[in-house]
Amino acid sequence: MALTGYKADSPMGTPSLVDGIRYPSDDGEPMADTELQYYAITDTVFALWMHLRWLRRTGTVRGNCALYGNPDDLTDYVAPDVLFVFDVRVPAEEGYAPWEHGKVPDMVMEMASPSTYRQDLDAKWTRYAALGIAEYWQYDPHHRYLPAALMGWQLQGGAYEPIPLRYDAGRQAQIGFSRILGTDWGLVRETGALRLWNAIAQTWYLTDREAEEAQRRETARADAEAARANAEAVRAARAETEISRLQALLRAHKIDAGDS
Repeated sequence: MALTGYKADSPMGTPSLVDGIRYPSDDGEPMADTELQYYAITDTVFALWMHLRWLRRTGTVRGNCALYGNPDDLTDYVAPDVLFVFDVRVPAEEGYAPWEHGKVPDMVMEMASPSTYRQDLDAKWTRYAALGIAEYWQYDPHHRYLPAALMGWQLQGGAYEPIPLRYDAGRQAQIGFSRILGTDWGLVRETGALRLWNAIAQTWYLTDREAEEAQRRETARADAEAARANAEAVRAARAETEISRLQALLRAHKIDAGDS
């Protein structure tokens, strides 16, 4: 969330140095101002990781990761709420230094909060364009601080142009197409939440919490199925035991009848 590189206006310091890490990830700032902003960040990071898995591509998705702008100045960095890049793997403890990986991030996102939304609209907007980042998305989970709850920007000729949004009645969402991701971001009408569309499965990607709940339901279903199978096996074993007992009685009865 912190923005530096504008040192006259921002008294931010150097990210915490970690042994062996030239460009550390942690900028020492809180990840989020509010719970809504926190879940917007974590849900988006989870959805983007799932998107990489469905596409069977490598990449890096990071939340609140220091993005450096000058190899000789560790105070020249910005920390987007979400950073996404294809075909580059960055260890969790490292920030993103474009010169180390041969490219800038493909996309960054900011989740509006009371203390950051002005920077998101101005200084960061300018900074990301200057860095050459192809897409910049802004989402306001509070539906209060930005001109629109979802806004997308695409770099054209060195400047950001707005990505058009439209309402999709089938998905009940205001959607905008990401050329970087090859799919839609959607602002779901019922909940106002930001979601990413899984174009392969034709559904919204689950959030981390939804995925955990789905896993719990699947585990409970599997446990119930195993319990039913076990009970059926016990009943079958009891029935087999009873049949064996009756067959033994029948054989004994026939023997006794023959002897009489």
